[in-house]
Amino acid sequence: MKRWENSSDCNPIETATEDIATVPPPKSWLSITFALLPGGAARIGIITISSQAVNSATNFLTGVIIGRACGKEQFGLYMLGFSIVLFVMNVQNSLISTPYMVYSPRLSASGHTRYAGSTLINQLGLSALAMLGLALGGGLISLGIGPQELEPVMWALVTVIAFIMLREYARRVCFAGLRMATALLVDMCVAVVQVSGLLLLAYLDDLSASRAYCVIGTACGLVALGWLIWSCRDFAFSLDQVTLDLARNWSFGKWIFASAMTWVMSANLYPWFLTTFYGTAETGIWAACIGIVALANPVFLGVGNLFGPKTAHAFAAEGPGKLRRTVIGGVGAFGLVIGPFCILAILFGGPLVVLAYGNEFADNGVVVSILALNLLVSGVAFAFSSGLIVMERAKLDFMSNLLALALTFTVGLWFTKSFGVAGAAIAFLAATGASSVAKYLLFNREINAHSR
Repeated sequence: MKRWENSSDCNPIETATEDIATVPPPKSWLSITFALLPGGAARIGIITISSQAVNSATNFLTGVIIGRACGKEQFGLYMLGFSIVLFVMNVQNSLISTPYMVYSPRLSASGHTRYAGSTLINQLGLSALAMLGLALGGGLISLGIGPQELEPVMWALVTVIAFIMLREYARRVCFAGLRMATALLVDMCVAVVQVSGLLLLAYLDDLSASRAYCVIGTACGLVALGWLIWSCRDFAFSLDQVTLDLARNWSFGKWIFASAMTWVMSANLYPWFLTTFYGTAETGIWAACIGIVALANPVFLGVGNLFGPKTAHAFAAEGPGKLRRTVIGGVGAFGLVIGPFCILAILFGGPLVVLAYGNEFADNGVVVSILALNLLVSGVAFAFSSGLIVMERAKLDFMSNLLALALTFTVGLWFTKSFGVAGAAIAFLAATGASSVAKYLLFNREINAHSR
């Protein structure tokens, strides 16, 4: 048990050469954003943003290529598959990556390598379960249960989901250790292989949603396996330790898992609602609007990728006072990076959809504006969620996300059926807003209790 205690070499993963608390921020709006995160360094923050920019640009270009080459129906099928991938990613992050992010700063060097080895074995086991689940889903669709046109996408995901998960695991390990340059290299390599493969299939007029996932899985697999070979010295394996770490991660992560599942369901049920009521073409419109909003992901997720580990390090090092300041700084950071984007989305969202995806996606500027506002509210929710999680109060985070899920199955279902894509966007914003208010109230209560 001793290896879970703080030690003088509590973060053995190699970080930046300077102490990040001593780097003075450059005088730019982006560095001001990172300065709101206590101890944040502009250099590390910019690398994090760059990594996420590459990742988000790859996803955006993937959607543009599919939308233009294949049309709304195939783009809608791609979106349904993407919602499944996001679900699996959230399972992985809640049970493996988030506990790793929270516990790794507390470990000695030898304890860290054993813990990393345990998480890798757990990761491979979870990948096998994901393949089995997707195979069962593909079998049900082949029997006539569910949208029949989704069957090729499901079987494609069965073959590649393990590689997609391994790539995401690699990124999260790098983020947890503040090895942002390595994460950037991983993302750049995936981008080159993935986009090149998709463009080649589009040029050959042989692209579809299922083939797109085969290309994505190939790119992720090649790069992730290369990373694993390069990083092999960071892993040590002990079968006894694997069982112990799995039990500890489950004890810590079970409420994170429940919270993540409720959140991802409340966010990703709308494509399935639209497919049920209107067909995959309407889902394709939703995917296009989401794609425009995702243009903000380089800064949104970049700040998030830095902010999550920063909250864990802040609480481990200095307790609730530092955590409170970090979370409030995170709220301000998300406001600074997303606020200007919301204004641009309101003014130019409609034309941007047409420019990126074509004329068949026209007249959806209002939907883009609503989804952009939802992104801003999501940033606030993320900041308070991170605070609750590092205090090991994930059960409370789950309760706030349960509110969002309840609104999705009531208001969301009704609005989607009655008003289509616009109704889904309005319901999505309402559910996120209600959950954000609940997270703020719960975090404020818990941090006050810790401070006494």
